[in-house]
Amino acid sequence: MESELQSLRAELALLERDNRRRLEIFEQRLSALEAQLQQDTADQLAAKLPIEDNPEDELAQLMGPAHSKSPEPDQTTSPPTVPVHPKNTISTPRPQSVGKPSKLAKWISEELPSLLEPTLEPLNRVWGSLMSFYRHYQNQGKAPVFFMTAAGILALVFGFAYLLQFSFNAYLGPAGKVTLGFLVAAATTVGGVTFRRRMPNMADYGSGLIALGVILLYLCGYFAGPYYQLVPIPVGVGLLVATTSISYLLALLFETRVVSMVTLLGGATMPLVANHVDPTAVVYLSYLLVLALAMLHLSKLIHWPQLALVTMALSAGMFEFSVANLGESTSTWSLLLIVHGFFYGFAHYILSGLSGRELDGKRIGMLVANLVLFIHISWSLTPSSNALGVIWLFNLLPWAALAICSRPLFGYGTDSDSARSILAMALLHGGLLAGLAILALCSPELLGIVWCIEGLLLIYLGLHFGFISVRCEGYIALALAGITLFLQALVWVAESLVPAPLLLSLDVSAGWTNWLTLSAAAFALTQLLRHSAGKTTPAEQGFTLVADNAFGLLLSASFLLSVGIIWPQGMWLLAPLPMTFLIWRSQRMNSAFSEWLGLWHYLLLFIPLLASASVVGNLHFYDQIPYGKIASVEAFLALWLIAELYHQLNIQSPGQKLALALRKLFYALLPIIALPTILYKASDYFTVAMWFSCGIALYLYIWLRMEHLKQEFRILISAASLITIGGCLLQEFVGWQGKAMEGLLLGVASFIGLIWLGQGLKRSPAGREWQQAIHWALKPVFPLAFYYFAAVLIAVSYTLTRDYVLSLLLTQLYFGSLFFGQPKLAPVRNQLTPFYMLTLGIFELITLIQVGAVIVKSHNAEWIGAYNLVSLGIAVLLVYHKTLPTRAVWSGHRIANMWLVHVTAIIVYVALLAQLFDAMWLPAVSFALVVHATLLLFQTLKPETQKLLKLSLIIYGIAALKIVLWDMQDFSLIQKIVVCMLVGLCMLGAAFQYQKFLPRHTLPE
Repeated sequence: MESELQSLRAELALLERDNRRRLEIFEQRLSALEAQLQQDTADQLAAKLPIEDNPEDELAQLMGPAHSKSPEPDQTTSPPTVPVHPKNTISTPRPQSVGKPSKLAKWISEELPSLLEPTLEPLNRVWGSLMSFYRHYQNQGKAPVFFMTAAGILALVFGFAYLLQFSFNAYLGPAGKVTLGFLVAAATTVGGVTFRRRMPNMADYGSGLIALGVILLYLCGYFAGPYYQLVPIPVGVGLLVATTSISYLLALLFETRVVSMVTLLGGATMPLVANHVDPTAVVYLSYLLVLALAMLHLSKLIHWPQLALVTMALSAGMFEFSVANLGESTSTWSLLLIVHGFFYGFAHYILSGLSGRELDGKRIGMLVANLVLFIHISWSLTPSSNALGVIWLFNLLPWAALAICSRPLFGYGTDSDSARSILAMALLHGGLLAGLAILALCSPELLGIVWCIEGLLLIYLGLHFGFISVRCEGYIALALAGITLFLQALVWVAESLVPAPLLLSLDVSAGWTNWLTLSAAAFALTQLLRHSAGKTTPAEQGFTLVADNAFGLLLSASFLLSVGIIWPQGMWLLAPLPMTFLIWRSQRMNSAFSEWLGLWHYLLLFIPLLASASVVGNLHFYDQIPYGKIASVEAFLALWLIAELYHQLNIQSPGQKLALALRKLFYALLPIIALPTILYKASDYFTVAMWFSCGIALYLYIWLRMEHLKQEFRILISAASLITIGGCLLQEFVGWQGKAMEGLLLGVASFIGLIWLGQGLKRSPAGREWQQAIHWALKPVFPLAFYYFAAVLIAVSYTLTRDYVLSLLLTQLYFGSLFFGQPKLAPVRNQLTPFYMLTLGIFELITLIQVGAVIVKSHNAEWIGAYNLVSLGIAVLLVYHKTLPTRAVWSGHRIANMWLVHVTAIIVYVALLAQLFDAMWLPAVSFALVVHATLLLFQTLKPETQKLLKLSLIIYGIAALKIVLWDMQDFSLIQKIVVCMLVGLCMLGAAFQYQKFLPRHTLPE
């Protein structure tokens, strides 16, 4: 009752002090407004005269109560407020904060002043007195006088202090100093107690004096013991312990915060400062435990949780310091008992006094720190891992009892939030300690399994009682278990690696058990979360999908590895089974991950294929070992089976596009799947096999109507044509013994069949829809047939005649005949220009061959010249014969083609004359040039060939220059007479004929 009466008196004193402060604030505001009004009037009068700024006035405005205007005026309509600090407090300017203040700022603004207020109470009163004196002098305009007076008083105080120090050191010894110190400390403490009892309105001031006295007692004990060594160390430590006891009693008696803090700091640190020697640290830590428990009781009594925080932090630091300086022969079991005392003492303080509320953030933080400290120190002190595991496992009993009997221990209702919080904390502590005990006691092989069971149990309890924190701990335990099991399983697989082709040599061991455990844990977690879907959070619901996907992955791995134990190669060959299961399961569970995981299983079929290839040294199907061949066939058929599975299950998902692409790939590979083997083992029949591949591709297109098969057929028909022609060249020039001619003739038959099947000779197809579809699919192939027939003509004619110039001439005749007949064939119409260019190009090529034969004086030069005359005739017909095909390809380039043919014709007859005449071939060339120019001159009579006049004049000029500059120099007199007469007669005859035909035609402009 007496303590409650004192508490009420202290609260009444605080209310009186607050009322006085509010009254002082109102008085200060009133005086400030009056001073501001006087200053505004003085400023208006002084504005008329220019005056200089007075530093004294600026200093007075800075330090005085006058208010400065804000540089940014307030936009609201509320009247301006005048910030005035209380008279008896030290004012500190606070910066304006934007937005929501942080927790640290809130603690600094609210909690820190309440913590420092008892200590700074004497300074506040002195500061208030000084500020009243300063304002008195400021109102009189004597602020500099105040500062000079204060500086002088302060200097005198320091001077007298140094004088007292000199006297104290000169006339008093160590014992006298310590005795005097104890007397001053006792007097200060007694004075503080007197203030607290007799003057309730000065309770904070009295608390400050008590704290000062206690501090002086600690200092005097320190100087009496370790500093001056006036008493033995045990006695010095006893003095400090007695001081701590006295200060605790004073703090408990008066319920003052500052004395409590001084008691804690001094009691915890002074025994160490006093050089107390305790190698086992048992005495000191026991004393520290008693002190900490007393401080926790005092913290609860005075309703000051900050004291408990400081107690925990200081205890942790001092305990860590003591453990770090233990002797080697120290027994740690007694220290472990002390650690348990700290652990459960702090836990009791944190969990008590909730008053029906849940645990807040501060208490949870203290619980976490307490648990971490207990785990760390017990781990540091315990001599063996087994003993540590037993200790942690033994600590499950108190937390289990707390979970069952929280009401008798703390008095909370069964359905209250406090009871639920304590139950959650008990489960969390028990789960964590159990997991750590398992870590210390279990073997590494069983550690993951036990953690997995513990995690699932915690998740179940968390769902049953509705504790998210317990479920989080369960998830963490399950994650650690999963990582441990997975790493051990991977190590098991890595240790089973063997060279190809076996790759893995698995056995039944802990690694295989870990795979099965992971699968079972994923399944159990999935089912647990789904059956408690109404109690889970959205994040947990998303985690359910993750666990379900993990179950599919782990189940597939477990199945394949289990098969691998019995049949090592079969684990790869049976990959389509889990692939099918996962794709089916993806439709049932609506899981895209499961679907793509199943599709990725297809790649496992390539592992035995690559292993077989590494053994035999190549990828040819014929050389692979049986498992490689089976994997190849299986991988090929799986392309079709995947798409068929999607079709049968009617799966509509993003993976369906990939399945359709794989089916297209299957049908695309089907025509060419055997070509690599044929090329490797029966290359003689490769040209024939190419045409059969074209037939397979065409059949598949007619049957399936897939666009990519149409494109593949077109590519294959072109490739087959080139490969067949290339085979003929290899057979002729390299000596290849393959079926080149058979392939060539089979190509002819194939093109004829394609033209017949696709109605290639018709402009518009007739028949059913499938026949029209075939026509449009084969339409780009029809023109290729004419080029292929030309290649066949070259190959056959060369094989029969062994004359490549004749083969070229026959080819030119073949292309030229397409112009001189009636080209009603539809495929020819779009290829007239290439045929035209090829015809002229062959003529140019034969001309070059003729020139080369004349230069080297080949025995076939005469035949080549004759062939070239025929080729020249074909080219002239193409250029001059007006038919619909030739007009279609001229398109404005006819004159250029004529120039080309006439220039090439000059080379032809020059080479031919060089063959026919030995001595007179140069005059013959001159005469031939004149005749050629004359013929061109007659052609210019027609309007469409008027532009050949320039070519005619050029040829005349060349002939004249040749005769004058070259022929006349080497000719004899008779040769000159003959040449001149022939040229003259030719020119006269040409002139006569030209004049004769001139009236019939329009002269060129």
